[in-house]
Order: sequence, then structure tokens, then C-alpha cells
Amino acid sequence: MRSIVPVILSLILGGLFNTPAFARTPSSVAFYYNKIDSVRELINYQRVVVTPSLISDKQIQTLQKANTAVFAYISIGEFSGPNMPVALRQASPLKNGNWNSHVMDLTSPAWQRYLAQQAQLLSGRGFDGLFLDTLDSYTLLPKQTYSHQQQLQALSDILSTLHSTSEAPELMLNRGFELLDSLTFKPYAVVAESLYHRYNPVTKQYSNSTKNDVLWLNTHLNRVKAKGIETIVIDYLPASDRSKQQQAAQRLIDENHTPYVSDGMLYEFGVSTIIPSAKRVLGLYDGNTVNLSSSPCHQFLAMPLEYQGYVPECVDIRKLAANNLIAYTDITRYAGVVAWLDEHSYQQVPTIEQWIARHIGTIPFFFINALPPSPQLQTTLGVYAQGKLTGKITQRLGKKWTKHHYPASFSQFIPPPAWQIQDDINPIVSFADEQGKESHVIFSAPWGGAALNPFPLMAQANDQKTWLIDPFKLLQATLKLPLIPVADVTTESGRRIVTAHIDGDGLGAKSWVTDTPYAGELMAQHIIRKSPLPITVSVIVSDLLEKNPTALKARTLKKIATNIFKRANIEIASHTFHHPEDWQPNDPNKAIDLPQEIIASTQYINTQLAPKGKNTQLIIWSGRANPSENALNIADNAQLLNINGGTAHHEGANHSLAHVAPTIRWYPGNVQVYTPAPSDTNYTQQGTQHHDGYRQAITTFEFLGSPRRLKSVSLHNKMYSATFPASLNALKQVYLWASTQPFTPLYLSEYAQRARSLYETGIAQTLSGEWQVTSTGVKSVRLPDELGYPSGSDIAGWTQAEDGKYLILKQARSVFNGESQPSTELRLQNVNGAVMRWQQSNGTIDWAITTHMPLRMEIYGARDCQRLTGTPLRSHKKSTNIIQLSSANSGELSGTLHCTPTL
Repeated sequence: MRSIVPVILSLILGGLFNTPAFARTPSSVAFYYNKIDSVRELINYQRVVVTPSLISDKQIQTLQKANTAVFAYISIGEFSGPNMPVALRQASPLKNGNWNSHVMDLTSPAWQRYLAQQAQLLSGRGFDGLFLDTLDSYTLLPKQTYSHQQQLQALSDILSTLHSTSEAPELMLNRGFELLDSLTFKPYAVVAESLYHRYNPVTKQYSNSTKNDVLWLNTHLNRVKAKGIETIVIDYLPASDRSKQQQAAQRLIDENHTPYVSDGMLYEFGVSTIIPSAKRVLGLYDGNTVNLSSSPCHQFLAMPLEYQGYVPECVDIRKLAANNLIAYTDITRYAGVVAWLDEHSYQQVPTIEQWIARHIGTIPFFFINALPPSPQLQTTLGVYAQGKLTGKITQRLGKKWTKHHYPASFSQFIPPPAWQIQDDINPIVSFADEQGKESHVIFSAPWGGAALNPFPLMAQANDQKTWLIDPFKLLQATLKLPLIPVADVTTESGRRIVTAHIDGDGLGAKSWVTDTPYAGELMAQHIIRKSPLPITVSVIVSDLLEKNPTALKARTLKKIATNIFKRANIEIASHTFHHPEDWQPNDPNKAIDLPQEIIASTQYINTQLAPKGKNTQLIIWSGRANPSENALNIADNAQLLNINGGTAHHEGANHSLAHVAPTIRWYPGNVQVYTPAPSDTNYTQQGTQHHDGYRQAITTFEFLGSPRRLKSVSLHNKMYSATFPASLNALKQVYLWASTQPFTPLYLSEYAQRARSLYETGIAQTLSGEWQVTSTGVKSVRLPDELGYPSGSDIAGWTQAEDGKYLILKQARSVFNGESQPSTELRLQNVNGAVMRWQQSNGTIDWAITTHMPLRMEIYGARDCQRLTGTPLRSHKKSTNIIQLSSANSGELSGTLHCTPTL
């Protein structure tokens, strides 16, 4: 933003102005002019001002769904685009050299038309309002030629025209103090920069404003407030000093302004009435050896980071270097950096070491496998190699850390370095050779830490990897990530989620049971019709096409699919048209017809198989389940959710955290949702042996739920499972187990809707220390026990689990406290459905819940609960503090209760 009046500011005594504080905390706001790859930070703010060319329509919609109003920046007094249209050249008498922009004659009809058109385009994109900048640029025009009074009148007319358009966008003004008395409408807000802290873009220096500038600006701001208009003040301090930003923001609130304190270019996420938590962890890998999906950052680092509430941002170091992005990376948005590289990668991309050297000590770094080889950088780190280990190598330190894991194995042919560390570095695991020479291979340091070869993973004989150390403890010791509330998609309404989906593979396979019916018939008879669970069923369209000599079979299979889709507990999905095995083949002759596989398959299902009023909800990727970003975009544009891929290899009872995939594969424009658990074929060697192997899925689900709840329960099967009596019986056993557990059953599309928003969930704190969680899909938050007991009217309740407290969210933006002691107030402890409404007042609860099975609900802190209206409920006193409520009904249920508190 620009202003002709000198940027105004200086830190003076807080008692100078005695304006009263806000009766309530103002709505948060952010001004962000950088490129927007994700809205996970912006979603924290209730209002954001952005450069319209740097945000997508989809991102606008995501923010608005989270109740964040989006304002578009528009320059009223200057044209700053790279190429000025020919029609506007006569309307610009001079150039503003400070910003390389063109100062415009506001009386020019061409310029006025241009502004009106731009405003209409921006409103058409869905922006909630416009932020009008450079309102005083006309003062740069020579008065002899351009009457400033006429310019001011033209400016007033332009603003009135924008306000009176059919879209009627909210108008936020940057200064424009001289306009206030002449405007025919009340602006949404008036913004002023640099009240106490300013930034010089030429010298790139921050400084305090002078007392005179402060007094001058406050005089004008007080005039604005006297008219009942909100004043928003932008002060400039770097995000590297959050405490000063917070102090500056609080001072502005105390003086009755809405604050935004950020860097001088507004390229970072600053402090308003909230402080966004840095959720990203930058993971560096070498794209010359692996792609992102197979990188150690994505395969092994992402899951434990997700569990701690952080977002892995896996970046190829070669792309960073090639695009010269290293110098521009905003390090303040990251909570830490993990470099999972070998020495050769550092040597081939030396700019990485330069970047590390610039930022080491300002943010935690965790080096995995190898340290940067630069002697200067190793000196800075306080780590160096002193010769090699020779002969027999044994572990000397850290046996508690490696207990219950495979022993580390060093190369027999290449002697490992003997890593030495300075006194301020804490050794975690070390080894020594026959001569007593020691090597510290895992250590934590003031700047972070490292896990060096052969840690932290080992390749097994079956080419699968296993952790040699607990990855959660390792990340905690090295990155030292702050504890934050964790966006969670394993749980809904206090209970672990269970989903069930059956892929169409083998719909027409012949069964080995009596009379050899088709597998699809047996699956319908023994699972679909008998299980109370909501089940998502997909088909492969080409299996159903009537082509001789299989026309009779195709008609039979079509009838089977049609009857399945009619059932009330069935959700419809597509398993593609032809079941591609590889969605990104290297051979161009094997290119996938994406519109046919995605769009045509769903159109066929909707018109030929689905009952009226029931359509395909999602695409379940086939084969390797490795869709391209283009495939994801096609599905998204067709209003289809997507899922599959990323699932773990199964090793029977030998479960390994290295085989637990992340929740999603994130792209800036889209998301691939992974299936939470392996399919039945992973337990039966692709259906060739151990046909009853799927019974072991129960132990997998238990492993993924304790001691940490890493995944939801996901029953994932193929129609082929009904071909053998043993596999069908195993399926029955798992379905029976799942239906009798205290879970919340969801359709697969409902899970996908939550999972796709996982990385786009915002975590922030208010200036008074409360937590704020904002999301468009996530309905559950896990609060680590160290953060206390949740309290606040924005949440419906919570339940205590083995790894923390699971909060039940009821709205897009929730604010709550972490108290040292639990509240005795009424709260929802758990329910087996999705909470649509939950309002409490003086013991009366107004509730609405959508459930796919008969309702089961528990309310904590109640001695007794009586139904007032709505769904009939049975009441049972489970314990002194818990009342159980149940109903034989499912679906969209609602009513009011009155509960008598225990205290």
C-alpha cells in the first residue's frame, strides 16, 4: 500500500491517548500481498485483504465457507500493471517512480470506466468487498494543470459509483480522510498505516514514527471513529519478533483500533486480534532420486507431523534452486525444517547450504541421514567428524531409545564417520568401535538436531522400511515443535470414525460356494443387506457394458449393481470406467482418457444404475491409485470427492509405523485423500492365499488406534472377497466387530470431506491466550493433555482418550480455553453421529445430530436429562456424572433436552 503523506509513526507512551477500549474485541483482519499457495494461515482471520490475481476462486470460496470475508485490493489513483491499456494512456499524465506506477487523472471517463469494470469483475469472482488504495495519489498531479478540488470530487463520485453497483461490495478505504464529509455512504472501514511503527522499502529498515506523525494521524483517526466507522491500523514490525508484534497489536486495541502488525511488504502472516500458529514444517528432499509421493518426507515424515498438528511441506531442493526461490522463502511461516538428504545432494545443490547457514539458529533444523558437508557450516552447528569407526561397532548410549526396535546396522564395507559434538549439544544415541572411539549419530542441539546414517530407518529383506527409533519421540527431541491443538480426522463427536467401502473389482467373479453365484450377489446377501453400517459401494463400468459374448452376464451384473444401489445404507461411488492400473504411465501410448474414466463413468452410473435422487458421490482411484493433479482437478470440477492410495503394506502382527501413510497428498489446487487402512488384498497376497487373512485387520485397527489414534477404522474390501467361503467369513467377522464397537459410522464421502480440509485448518491464539481453530471440514480436535482441559461455548463437548482430549466442534471457527482443572458444566461427551447443532443455556440443550445407526449419546455432568421436544429418547444413568441417551431411530434427529447438573 502507498500513501503520499509521509509514513506516520513513532513509539510513544501508551497513556498519551485516553480513548476507551473496545467494548468487545474487534474482528481480526489481515493484509496479505504475497502469493497464496494455501489458505491455512489466512483462514485464521475473520477478514483478509489480498491481491486478487494471487488468489484462486476456489480459495476465496474456502475462506468464505469458514466465515472469512475476502476483500480485493484495487488501486484507485494509480495503474500499476505491467502493460497499460492503450485506452488509458491519455489518462495518465505522469509516472510515480517510487512504485513504478502511473498516476491517473481521476476525472478521465476512460479511467472511471476501467475502475467500474474492474470492480464488477472482482465482485463477479465472489469477493466480499474492495480495499481502495492510492486514494490520495491525485496530490502528485500539478495543481496548475489538474485542479485538486476537481480530482477530489471525481474521487468521491468514483467511490459512490462503486458503492451503488448491483453487487454493492463493502468498501474499505486506505485513508481518504478528506473524503469522509463528502461521501454519500458510510465506508466499511478506514485503514491507516504506520501509526507507531513504519517501514522504509528503499532501505528495508524498520523504525518508530515521530511524535508529530502520531499526533497528526490520531487526530484524523479520531474523526473517523467519531463517525462510527471502524479504524484499522497497520503497523510494521517483522514476524521474527512476535512478542513485539503482539504488544503493538494490544496497544492498538486499547486505543480502540483494529490492529494488523506485519512485515513491511505485507508478505508474512502478521498479528491482529489473533496470532496464527506456524503449522508448516519444510521438508527438503532430492527430486533427482525420488518424486514427492515416494520421498522420505512424504512417506515417513508426513504422518508423525500430521499427528502433532503440523503440515509437512515437502519441497524438491532442485526446484527451489532452479526457480531461485530460496532467497524468497518466508521462513516465519514454518515451525521447523527437516532436511532428509544425502551428502551428494548437498554437494550438487550448494545453494541449499547457503540457505541453511542464513537461517540456522532462527528456526529448528533437523538433519536426517547426512549433515551438510560444508566445514564452515559444520563448525556453526558444532558437529564434526573425527576419523572413522573401525572393527566391531556397539551401541554405547541411548538403548532406551532403541529398545523394541531392530538393531542398527552399519555398512561392512564403508567405515562410518566418528561424529563428535560440542558440549552444548545433547547426545541421544551413540556407538563406539573396538578402540573406544565414539560417534554420536542422534543428538539434539540448540539449533535442532540430527539423526545420521544408519538411522532413522532400516530396509528389511522384503524391501520394506522400518523405524529404528520412535519417530514421535525423535521429532519432539530435535524439532521441539510447540504443542498445539491438533486438527483430527480419526474421530467424530468423541468417537473413532468407522467407514466401510467395497470396490467393484470382482463383481462378476464366480464364487466357490454352492451353485457358484457371482461374488456381487454373495456380497449383497451376506454383507450389504445384513450389516447396519453405512457402506460405500463402487463399480467398474466396463464390467457392466453389454458386449457379446458377455451380454447376458453384463445384464445380470447390472441388475445386481442396481439392486445394491437401491439400498438405504449404500452410498454410490465410481471405481472408474476401465480400472486403469497406472494413472501416470511413462508410455505416451498408454495415456489415460481421464474424462472417460472419471466423468463418463459417473454419468453412466447416475443414468443407468442409480435410483432417482441418488447420485455418485466420489471416485475411488483404481490400480496404483496415483492420480495426476489434472485427474484430481477433473474430479473436483465434476463435484466428486476422491479417495484411495497411500495405504500401508501389511505384515501380519509385525506392524511398523513406517508403513502408516499420511492422510492426504496435498497440491496447491487440490487434494488426494488416502484410504486410512489397507484393503483385504494386502492380507491375502492379492487373493492367492490365506483367504481368511482379513481377520487380522482387527489387529491393524487396534494398532492404528493405540497408544496413539493415528487412523480411523476403514473397512476396505473388494467384491472378490466373496469368492471364497474363508474370505467371506473373515469379512463377516470384521464387519460384526466394527458394528459393535463404540464408533461413529460415516460414509466414505463424509470422511473424504473432512480429510481433504486437514491441511487447510487454521490454528491460532487470541491475544488473551485462548485457542482458535478454523476449518471448513474438520469436526474434531485433539487437545494434548499438557494443554489442559477445554472450556468454552464454541465447542459442544469433549471426551478423554488415551492420547488426549477429543473436542467436538459445532461450527467453522471455534475459540476455547485450556484450563488447569476440568469444568463441571454439562457437555456432550460423545455421540455416534455428526453434530449439526448444539446450544446450551441453563441446562436446556437444543440439539440436532445426523447418524447412520440408531442414536447413542452420552452427556457428562448431568444427574438427569428429560426430553422436552423432538426425537423420543431413552435415558439411562451410566455413572454419577454421565447420562446415556438412545433412540431406535437414525437419520437427521433433533430436539430439546433439559438436564439437571450433578453439582
